Amino acid sequence: MDLLGVGLGLTVGVILGLIGAGGVMMTIPILMVAVDFSIVQAATGSLLVVVAASLAGLTGRGTSQLRIRYALILGLAGAPFASIGSFVAVRLSEVWLELLLVGIMFYAAYSMWNRATEDVDVAEPVVAISILLTIGAVVGFVTGLVGISGGVVLIPAMVLRMGLSISVATTTSLLIMFSNSSIALIWRVLEGVPMTSADWNLVFIISALAALGSFVGAKFANKIKKKNIQMKQKDVKRL
Repeated sequence: MDLLGVGLGLTVGVILGLIGAGGVMMTIPILMVAVDFSIVQAATGSLLVVVAASLAGLTGRGTSQLRIRYALILGLAGAPFASIGSFVAVRLSEVWLELLLVGIMFYAAYSMWNRATEDVDVAEPVVAISILLTIGAVVGFVTGLVGISGGVVLIPAMVLRMGLSISVATTTSLLIMFSNSSIALIWRVLEGVPMTSADWNLVFIISALAALGSFVGAKFANKIKKKNIQMKQKDVKRL
């Protein structure tokens, strides 16, 4: 395990803990380049990283911004599609998987660039069940298909389509990512992904480091949130 692996694990975790998305997408290309994983191996390994980092990030953030109802509906809607995505992934050629991954990465970059950065507590509207089921299905399928967390699709959808604040969307998405990634990982293992014990050992170490980074990143995000609230309260008192 060299410094690249240590840096990868910590960086992925910190990014996921801070903004709830994006960090895990680094894992797949780096595993493919640095340790010569195939895209199927890298995607499978990244799912374990997501499971560890999302659970640690959720623990670090706490439950005050967690919306259990949305997490349950989106998670249950995504679970069967995560299985379908995994089933399709191990049967697609690597060229198609690479093209799909690149396309999703471009979409992620665009959506994150255009996402609002101010974290405001807004009145949460009632979201139609059809919208929740659609978002859950799409995120679950993407998670199973290319092995990314789905947060890059989920968080913009929760903010723009569901009207949630970024903090609520980020925290809730961590629980959904944990659920979808766990199911997708189990399916890939059952399908017999060609990974040696040495491959799994490397992924386990990166996952542990990602979990540590995610917990720290989540704690830091909470501090930023509290500081912003305190600053707004001072502004209100001045008025």
